[in-house]
Amino acid sequence: MAIRNDKGQFVSTKAALIADLEGFIADWKHWALEALRRGDRADGLRCMAELRDCRQKLKALAA
Repeated sequence: MAIRNDKGQFVSTKAALIADLEGFIADWKHWALEALRRGDRADGLRCMAELRDCRQKLKALAA
């Protein structure tokens, strides 16, 4: 199965996974900050755990 980027170009599965993880990292960081701003520490910590998990997966892919 071929994967295409937003420009319609073919990309490797690894490159697509890296792009997805980078997007997830940005999303989880945003959601964690929002949760902490509204005073929901438990949700903020959950989001931060997801953020760390995505960063570890990205680091493993990049290695």
